[in-house]
Amino acid sequence: MSSKQFLPLLKGPKNFKELKDQNGYFVDKTEYIKTAFTDTDSVLLFTRPRRFGKTLLMTMFESFLQINPEKPFDTSVQQNYFKGTKILEDKEFCSKFMGQYPVISVSLKDVDGDFFEDAYECFASTIFRLASEYKYLLNSSKLDDSDKEELKNLTTKSYLLQLKNQISIKDSLRTLATALYKEYGKYPILLIDEYDVPLANASFHDLQNSKTYSKDESFIADYHSRMVTLMKAFLGILKDEDTLTKAVLTGCLKVAKNSLFTGVNNFTVNSVTSKDAKYTGMIGFTKEETNQILKDYELDDYAQQVKEHYDGYKFFDKEMFCPWDVVNFIKSNFEFKQNGQLTEIGTGNYWEGTTSDKSLSGYIGYLTEKDNQRMQNLVDGKSISFILNESMNYDCLPQHNSDDFWSLLLHSGYLTLDWVQTKKEELKKDSKSNKDVFARIPNLEILECFDKNIKERFADVVKKDNLALNIANALLEGNVDFVQNKLGPLLRSFVSIRDTATRAPHENYYHGFLNGIFTNCKDNLGEYRSNIEAGDGYADITFNNLDGTKSCVIEIKVCKEKESRAKKANEAIEQILEKHYAESFFEDENITSVNAIGIAFSGKNCAVACKVIEAKQS
Repeated sequence: MSSKQFLPLLKGPKNFKELKDQNGYFVDKTEYIKTAFTDTDSVLLFTRPRRFGKTLLMTMFESFLQINPEKPFDTSVQQNYFKGTKILEDKEFCSKFMGQYPVISVSLKDVDGDFFEDAYECFASTIFRLASEYKYLLNSSKLDDSDKEELKNLTTKSYLLQLKNQISIKDSLRTLATALYKEYGKYPILLIDEYDVPLANASFHDLQNSKTYSKDESFIADYHSRMVTLMKAFLGILKDEDTLTKAVLTGCLKVAKNSLFTGVNNFTVNSVTSKDAKYTGMIGFTKEETNQILKDYELDDYAQQVKEHYDGYKFFDKEMFCPWDVVNFIKSNFEFKQNGQLTEIGTGNYWEGTTSDKSLSGYIGYLTEKDNQRMQNLVDGKSISFILNESMNYDCLPQHNSDDFWSLLLHSGYLTLDWVQTKKEELKKDSKSNKDVFARIPNLEILECFDKNIKERFADVVKKDNLALNIANALLEGNVDFVQNKLGPLLRSFVSIRDTATRAPHENYYHGFLNGIFTNCKDNLGEYRSNIEAGDGYADITFNNLDGTKSCVIEIKVCKEKESRAKKANEAIEQILEKHYAESFFEDENITSVNAIGIAFSGKNCAVACKVIEAKQS
């Protein structure tokens, strides 16, 4: 066991101060404070996937810049929190910025609700908490009575919760900025984290509500449009000159079509597709930072596994890792390593379930055969091309444009740009007119997310109208036409999830495909089994009806190119007969017949054959 002292590794610190207060391990990104706040553009928007460290970055900005209300312009707090960091080496910058500005910092991550009214209450509560931080200004001699009256409204929750008073919410940033300027003589810095969450949630709930209330002619899906109206007014301060020193926003998408930023001057967006090298390493862990943290926790022997599972993102010129994954990996394995109990490394899927990918569900049922083939290419380790929507927007989603779907996957972290392929294509064409980009799945963890999400989509459809049970019952009745008619479209509608690196037999995939169907109705079948020992071998799939009077034995075959599926399906039945798979079922005297089912697959097509085997009369 190592005698080395290790800093605490916080899996999800709420903010920069919490991380420093608990003496947590800190990857020094402080040099980016100067990069961002000496940028000549007055409004900066950084878009990155969830769990990449945007909130920690924004709270670091706040902690460095924020004036101490108790001792204005005193920097002793910052000197303590930033001790030993790179930024303190720049004395000139620190003298101008550290602890020198009033800061308005707000996160919109909690603004959600089934309807606009619910979300509005969350928004109002968020502004109430924000304004309460500046309640001390009510005692200021520098504010006039009207300033204090407006501030008092913002610090009265019962007032804000009333929809009729939403003008105060819309003007809240201006109210706070005006008060802070009068108090300190400096225009404040505005930081808004997760600015697009209210719009993402509104778009999702509009879709869900439209499905739920589709027969109600009085229902209007206006949640998203009302939220856009609120957000446009709320962010209106960005258009005002001589109100803010600088504004920095973070989110997943740049919202453009609903014109939140129309009229905003000196506005820069840095996204996962941007080619501005000065910001590419700011959010997320670089390869060098990841290797260093693994070394610091004596887990550098497992750098290759970490690379395979959590690397693969490429933000222009840098190879990037998701910090949430790296930290969780270390926390999950470090204690066992210290205790000498680490016998097998654990590479869990930490990213799934933490992402805001509600919007993806809106595309279920709208993807084309071409999209399904793209998905197949992705899970087979290939890159795909599509027309990138740089201004991917939540009010685009109802149009169900497939290029928007792939753009959304890219911006939300399911895909990463294949810069090499994209650059090759740019060389072939005029880059100004070329909008095609190439993207790929970044790592094994995200591949697993694709696997699970696609299977869930599959499960939702086979559950509809008892399709799975209807297929099972048709097999028990020998209705092969029905089965073939239903299996064919399913095969053509859903992407195969197979790990080609394992070189597993293709029968394994189709076996899993059928298991995926029957898993959804096993409770309505008797004795469902897979790969069961029977006769002189192993039957692929078997099950009985609930009465226990009929059985079904399924043998799966895969055809070579141009090979007859019908012939192969009959060969499968011959195997059932030759290996006596059905005989063991007749040991149960209640079984009167067994259906020998042969199913032959070829790509996304199949043929089904059946032979009824009657119980022998004694």
